[in-house]
Amino acid sequence: MCRKLVVTNQIFLGTRAICYEAYSLPKREVVELTEKQIKDALKGITTDEIYGLALSDAGELVFDTENFFTVNMMKKVHTNTLIPMVEDDCLANLFYIVLGTHKEKGKLVYDVISSRYERTSFTEEKIKTLLDMHIISAGARMNGDAIEVAPLEKPKALTENNEVAPNQYKTKIV
Repeated sequence: MCRKLVVTNQIFLGTRAICYEAYSLPKREVVELTEKQIKDALKGITTDEIYGLALSDAGELVFDTENFFTVNMMKKVHTNTLIPMVEDDCLANLFYIVLGTHKEKGKLVYDVISSRYERTSFTEEKIKTLLDMHIISAGARMNGDAIEVAPLEKPKALTENNEVAPNQYKTKIV
């Protein structure tokens, strides 16, 4: 079974990282994954598709800035306590991740989830404001004056003849 999992938070026990939380599409449920489970999925060992993290050249988990535009993530360090992993330019205690778009009353709106798993939709103006304030941590970025939304489809791997390999996903190594 192939699941699309958007990594939202990293969970800590004191100073020790123990797992990650991910939002499962389309089931709309929260799943906890170990670092090994995420690495296996990114390597193609499992059929799960992971969005938000990638593997570095050294085999470590890093933000997927290339394909899913992840610039930050929340970490849970205590009960009901979320803080940004990268605190340089953000004082927020809540992040949003853009999952896609749809039309409402003829206008384009953006589907988002929060790091506390609120599901909602925002207008283009609100998304631009949240991007400017660094409160959107993944799924969208500014491309000039337009908002670029990350696709929730992994590109297929190519064979030597530039044909799509069956059931193989290409993972961008950052």
